[in-house]
Amino acid sequence: MVPEASIVECGCGERYERREVKLPIKDIGVFECYGCGARLEIWSGRAVPTFRRLESSQTQSKRA
Repeated sequence: MVPEASIVECGCGERYERREVKLPIKDIGVFECYGCGARLEIWSGRAVPTFRRLESSQTQSKRA
């Protein structure tokens, strides 16, 4: 079963796909935006988020 994904957007415009996975042991962590360093999520437990950076319109326009 694939975890359900949601989209998380930072104030700077960076977007991330967020999924949650269950681990056999507890984990503590933090996720910070790659663009500006803002803390987007803190976790402690067996349910751990995973993030994948999505292309923003700013990134796409830089390539053109």
